[in-house]
Amino acid sequence: MAISSITSSPSRFGQGQTSPTNDRGLFLDVFGGEVLTAFDMATVTLDKHNVKTVGGGQRSFRFPKTWKASAEYHVPGTELMGTEIETGEISITIDDILVSHTAVSDIDTMLSHFDVRSEYSAQMGRALARVFDKNVFRQIIMAARTAADGPFPGGDTITGLGASSTGAQWIDAIRLANLKFFNLSVPEEQTRYMSVTAETFNKIKFAKDANGQYLVLDADLRHSGAGGIEGRADSLTIDGVQIVKSLNMPSADESADTTVYSKYRANYATTVGCIWTADAVATVKLMDIGFESERDTRRLEDFLVAKMLTGHGTLRPECAIELTA
Repeated sequence: MAISSITSSPSRFGQGQTSPTNDRGLFLDVFGGEVLTAFDMATVTLDKHNVKTVGGGQRSFRFPKTWKASAEYHVPGTELMGTEIETGEISITIDDILVSHTAVSDIDTMLSHFDVRSEYSAQMGRALARVFDKNVFRQIIMAARTAADGPFPGGDTITGLGASSTGAQWIDAIRLANLKFFNLSVPEEQTRYMSVTAETFNKIKFAKDANGQYLVLDADLRHSGAGGIEGRADSLTIDGVQIVKSLNMPSADESADTTVYSKYRANYATTVGCIWTADAVATVKLMDIGFESERDTRRLEDFLVAKMLTGHGTLRPECAIELTA
């Protein structure tokens, strides 16, 4: 017996009155917010350096560069003619558009036991954050390697640190970095940051002196709060330096790595960390995180794209110190 084919007329409640050709016109789109949230949660460097936003049609941002003014005693009767203050400018250009993209098949969405779009959007936000952080770290290290330019001092390096270094030796490096910053007239009120691996972070956290006493952890042990040691700290502060752990510190020779944007390629094989202030580098942002979702009916899938357009550059090299093995 043949079964006749009858087309039904389902009520497409997602259309609405103003979008008769869009079956999903009334459905909420939270994809963009998920990407932005994932990015903000994953990035370490975003709030630890200068970020400037430029408008459309602008490909770079120029930062003024000034050095110290001088002072002198006045001799009665002489005319004040003015003394010269060294000035210059730094131009930071925009890189190419950074994208993370994927496609979500209808069949996978229907058979999955979790919210596929939400998970994918979070992963895409984290992917953008990883590249963003890596490029900022690369630029901080490049700033530390920048030579002096006239009266403007260059960056600096602290050597002799590595897998065999003790937590106490890392703490000594922090003290040395603060001394270097002071001698280069880096403002004392500026927050200092230090990025290291998780292994080094733990070495510093559990560092002991020659008598076996904890140098950092004792402060947590003496805390009056319940539970003694305060959780799994994401950061430590020692001698005014906020220490963070990150997987995005470069640690290989990327001189010829074509997956790295050209201006950030260098040899980072001996890099084990860096210390900097917010004035060390800057990010110029032409387009904040954007998102697009396109329905591909021919393939029965949704195509998802997260994107951003930024560029990074050195501002004050004296505010950056590379830690090397």
